Amino acid sequence: MRIDIWSDVVCPWCWIGKHRLREALAQLGEKGRTADIHWHAFQLDPESDETPVPLREAYEKKFGGAQRTEQILSQTQATGRAEGLPFDFDRGQVRVSTLKAHRLIWLAGREGDADKVGEALFRAHFAQGRNLADVQTLIDAGAEGGLPEARVRAMLASDEGIAEVRAQLAQAHALGIQAVPTFVFDGRLAVQGAQTPDVFAQVFERLGLPSQPPGEQAAGDACGPDGCTV
Repeated sequence: MRIDIWSDVVCPWCWIGKHRLREALAQLGEKGRTADIHWHAFQLDPESDETPVPLREAYEKKFGGAQRTEQILSQTQATGRAEGLPFDFDRGQVRVSTLKAHRLIWLAGREGDADKVGEALFRAHFAQGRNLADVQTLIDAGAEGGLPEARVRAMLASDEGIAEVRAQLAQAHALGIQAVPTFVFDGRLAVQGAQTPDVFAQVFERLGLPSQPPGEQAAGDACGPDGCTV
């Protein structure tokens, strides 16, 4: 089974959805462990650059004030922690361009482990408050996926991966993807949002894969250019 995932590493529901998918895949046994997963870039804030802007400040402008921002962060953090993910929005997160992070994931997809690099980037942002455009942050995340420091530095010092990431972004646009996470199974079934493992189980049933009995389907939470639903 091939799974294509459009995601951004500053999307909290992408991290939550990733782990819910893994839980569902575990129910498939060997077929789940051998799923062919491909990560694709999506930028929630394509206009941002590498100048760090405090996340709360950026959210207050986007969502209309401090009260709504705190509500969003509190609810998202509670959901993530319930999934066993160490969300901590008091670590000084910043908004920056995720282009370099996506290039790193692209490189790991060719020469390392893209899943582990993506996981390290999610953790760096949501649990540790690290700047995802910072070279050392990217080097550390690359190491988690088996990429040598020299290789990461060489990529960052060049234009390597830029065209490929932009092609992924263009593909998302062509497919009408406006929110992430978006999962495409075997090129024929698309699921949007951080769905529950039961909903993913329904997808596996439709693909003819045995899994645990599916539960009631619910709308999944996702992030788009206008913000994240909670």
